[in-house]
Amino acid sequence: MRTRVEAALLLVLAVPLPGTGLPGIGLQDPDPAILVAALESEDPDSAAAARAALTGPLSPQVRLAAGELLLAGLGSRPPQARRRRAELVAELFEVPLLEGVLARLGDPDPGVRRVLLPLLARPLLGEHALGARVEALERLAREDPEPSLRGLALETLGALDCEPGVAALVRLIAALPAAEGQRAARALPDTGSSAAALRDLAMGGFDPDGRLRTPDGVLAAVLPAYGRRLGEAAGGVGPADTTPLVLGLRHPDPGVRRGAELAFQALIARLRELGEAERALDLLDALAERGLDPRVVHYHRARLAFFPGADPEAALGAARALRGGSDPAAAGARMALLAEGDGSRARLWLFRSLYLEGLAHLALGHGPQAAPPLARAAAVLDAALGERGDLADGLARWEHVDLLHQRGLVEVTRALAALAGGASPGDREVLEGLRRAHRLSLESQAQHALLAGEALAGWDALLDTDLSPYRLLFTGRAYPGIPMGRAVELQAALGQALASVAPREMPGFAPIPDLPPDLADPLADPLRFELLQEVALARLEGVAERIEGLSTRLAVRGGTGWELPEQELAELDALHMRRRALQDQVARAGREGGAGLLELRVPGSQALWLARDLRNEGRGPEARRVAQRMKADLERHGISSWWYYSGVERLVRADMVIGSCYTDEDEPLRAQEALEGALERLEGLERRLLEGGAGESQLAPFRALQATTLVSLAVNSNVKLARPEEAREYYERAYVLRQDDFMRVLLACYRARSGRDVEARALLREHRPGPQTWYNLACTYALLGETERALEFLEIELAENHPSEASRRKQQEWAARDPDLASLRDDPRFVELVGGR
Repeated sequence: MRTRVEAALLLVLAVPLPGTGLPGIGLQDPDPAILVAALESEDPDSAAAARAALTGPLSPQVRLAAGELLLAGLGSRPPQARRRRAELVAELFEVPLLEGVLARLGDPDPGVRRVLLPLLARPLLGEHALGARVEALERLAREDPEPSLRGLALETLGALDCEPGVAALVRLIAALPAAEGQRAARALPDTGSSAAALRDLAMGGFDPDGRLRTPDGVLAAVLPAYGRRLGEAAGGVGPADTTPLVLGLRHPDPGVRRGAELAFQALIARLRELGEAERALDLLDALAERGLDPRVVHYHRARLAFFPGADPEAALGAARALRGGSDPAAAGARMALLAEGDGSRARLWLFRSLYLEGLAHLALGHGPQAAPPLARAAAVLDAALGERGDLADGLARWEHVDLLHQRGLVEVTRALAALAGGASPGDREVLEGLRRAHRLSLESQAQHALLAGEALAGWDALLDTDLSPYRLLFTGRAYPGIPMGRAVELQAALGQALASVAPREMPGFAPIPDLPPDLADPLADPLRFELLQEVALARLEGVAERIEGLSTRLAVRGGTGWELPEQELAELDALHMRRRALQDQVARAGREGGAGLLELRVPGSQALWLARDLRNEGRGPEARRVAQRMKADLERHGISSWWYYSGVERLVRADMVIGSCYTDEDEPLRAQEALEGALERLEGLERRLLEGGAGESQLAPFRALQATTLVSLAVNSNVKLARPEEAREYYERAYVLRQDDFMRVLLACYRARSGRDVEARALLREHRPGPQTWYNLACTYALLGETERALEFLEIELAENHPSEASRRKQQEWAARDPDLASLRDDPRFVELVGGR
């Protein structure tokens, strides 16, 4: 047995001395064989010391030698030791270890396979052994005995984002059982590498002779991605391209119809992201001529008129056209005719029409005229809810959940209309309406929990949807009735009113004091308290069902003499723990007034949205204070285990706002501290996810946040700290995590900044300019010496992305001091664009 002295010596040999960056006692390289052998020491201190040394800073030679030793000894170790070794291989992974990883993908322990499998999509591998990686993943997706690992193999194939990976996914779609084929379809990457496959699958859904017919489930899964890829088509969208969308909306399968609806939304949203609203409108006109449901055309026209056009008159006209005109009696008669054989969908279109009309009146400043259509929209939904779809089967129950969401959204918008008309956040009518919205949200959550077993929701479920005022009115655009200054005031007032009826759910806003308990406290309101209990009980029932199903599967496997998979045993333990926690929560609700039930609601993001708009308006100190209040509220109440990841994500975003505001306020060191804090939280979150066996799809949003944080650090270092090399290091770390349009243009900018002009121009040739990249295109062309193009993009950036005077002034001040634009400073046109600054 190794002694504690020997354990300490291992650390000294392997880990640099604190504060020096130098190896201990003068040795450059510890012996990897000693460290690997010590991992299985009977002395826990020696094993821990070896593990710490292997995960610390090591030379490339030692990393590689240790990784090879770990892989070579993997098969002869007991399951727990094998898994620990696999985790260390993931920590040490470099390209030369790939062959050994491929050889161990058949390990009998599913936990080992779960750790090693995602390594095949590591960006550092590039094109290395791509064929072998694709072949291994395709085999695992077909043959692995663990369903979750078959799914992880599909996700990893998609993460490769390459033509061979896409071809493998297409083969799997055809070969796998229906449910797994649909999962393979969802794994297709939303990039150019899948464009041809998505088109073939979408077209195959309507193959007239049926020989190559895409199954309905797969068709429903690929249509949304197909719609988004259509938006990427630089040469425009032809009639044949849109056939799957037009026919999909008339398809007998409700899943395909929903997929086609999402495809249209994705297509229009992508064109909007690219600043091509006119192209979107022309496309809608062309589709109308091809027989597209006119309601779809008018609906998208109305939404496009809000943003980016900021034309509420056009939105009003399209909303009225959606139901057949402005006369209520005539419109009602038309909708009644449409309802024959299509009752529920006709009511949905009528609701949308009335609701969008109300929002258009708000945007025009016609507060009193907004109330009647919003009241009628509420009545339409009440009639639909009265049919009690929650008592039916299948799709009707899910539609009932959606109706409850929409009904809650109407109440929030009616409260907003009252605030826009001069009511205060403490007005009793405003608060009563928001309490109704909260009850509806809780009821929707309870119904969802009954259907899915799990349900965690908050205000974001209502307010981060396509029809939300936050998507249509609070868009950074000035409207006749809501200039930008007024928009942030309304957001602040609505946030305070929402916080007053559900304080724990709206961090960052101060509730109105001295309100009646049943209004200000969900636990003192009998109906809301009952609904919270229903949510908890429904989740408890769902967890019990999952335990029963998993226990049955394990019993069957145990009866056949198979070794029980450790991953599923761990999952079963976790489910039992969750059930006990839920049981305790329900019991405490009875004893202590239900305080634990509030943990079933996720804190909202509205304070962050307000902070973003305040910052864009040049009100950085106010934005920072809002974000700091939100962070303080979250930390004071604590991050619940039920919504841990969402809670940490909100803390991260608060730190990101705080850091960006400090950058604006010329306090770059404080900015760096806040942003590094956000990065540290995200890295801890990623470690926790990886330890829990998370796949690439679960990690992706948090890695994208890491990339955004690193970009903010790079900007702060380049512009404020004048440390271009540090900025480059931050950016390169970000690019490993995220490669989209924004990051590719920023890469071109960094290449131009370092004198690599040929590479920068090659990247620019592949890019379609859009609102997210106009400013960085200006910087890149300025660095390349192309003054005309740089000024062109700077002008469109200031005109289109900064419609309010305050927002434009803030961006002008930034541009005037941006070192990337230094070559333009003596040009009179630049001086004029930045307002003489």
